[in-house]
Amino acid sequence: MRRIAMIAGALALGIVTATPASAAPLALTSTAYKNGGNIPDKYSCAQDHKPGNDISPPLAWTDGDLKAQSYAVVFVDTANGGKHWAAWDIPATVKELPEGLKKGFDVPDVKGAHQKAMGKADVAEQFFGPCPRNKHKYEFTLYALKVAKLPGLTKASKVADVEAAAKKASIADTKLIGFSSAKP
Repeated sequence: MRRIAMIAGALALGIVTATPASAAPLALTSTAYKNGGNIPDKYSCAQDHKPGNDISPPLAWTDGDLKAQSYAVVFVDTANGGKHWAAWDIPATVKELPEGLKKGFDVPDVKGAHQKAMGKADVAEQFFGPCPRNKHKYEFTLYALKVAKLPGLTKASKVADVEAAAKKASIADTKLIGFSSAKP
């Protein structure tokens, strides 16, 4: 009893602080490669010998207790800052993107979600994988968002616009890092 009274007194004086049980963190993974590993050529320009319109790797995530209203994923070449691809307005109930997302601004495989890539015409509406010709570091960043739809984005938006809007609406983010030396 005396110990409980001492702890209660310490809490009241601010000497000891109570910390809530920690929630599971936001985490992004892929069955195609491990964090910090090499991105297989299957998901790069090496698969068909031309940049763009590549096969997207499967991605999956856990969100702990964040209660996100939606998600966004942005794929960037950190060596040159190239903004390769983004998907956004991914519903909060969705916790994975399948391998080989189909082409289209409105993602056929994920109702309500949109995608945009570097490039022009239809190349800008499908995953744009690595094509660095020498070893580059790439990051998929998953954003847990406080909004169901990112405001101000249209079919004319660029990947950088999606990234900026996702950063502004983010309640948490996490990265999946990979390396590639793919050549067309």
